[in-house]
Amino acid sequence: MSNPLISRVIHAPREAVYRACSEPAELVRWRFPLDMTARLLSAAHSGYRMTLGYQDGRADTFAASFVQRVPNERIVERVRFEAANRPGEMTVTTALRDVEGGTEVRLQFEGLPASIRPEDNEEGTRQALTRLAELVETPPTGGDS
Repeated sequence: MSNPLISRVIHAPREAVYRACSEPAELVRWRFPLDMTARLLSAAHSGYRMTLGYQDGRADTFAASFVQRVPNERIVERVRFEAANRPGEMTVTTALRDVEGGTEVRLQFEGLPASIRPEDNEEGTRQALTRLAELVETPPTGGDS
């Protein structure tokens, strides 16, 4: 099975995007699909624990540990879901690079649990990246008033 790669250009400086991608208090603000909620349960320098809530009241709780953080370039996380139907460990790699007009964010998922359909993960990630853009992008300025 391939390792899905999802990317988007965020119109913000790489430093701001890195902060939003590497700090648990920021991740809880954007890294979930539009039809879900997120709650940070705990956070430490080495990782965090979060619950994602569904509209029907179900929830997925997971623990993530930071394997690697290269400032303004790359974050590698190991994610372990607590639900029995999501066994194993998933690795999420976030890579950042400067592009014209902002920062390209590339998320790659390895070891996606079989109970998560790749197309659902891709769509949820795209929605989360929309939230990220809303969080860190600055509105354009200029023009005639």
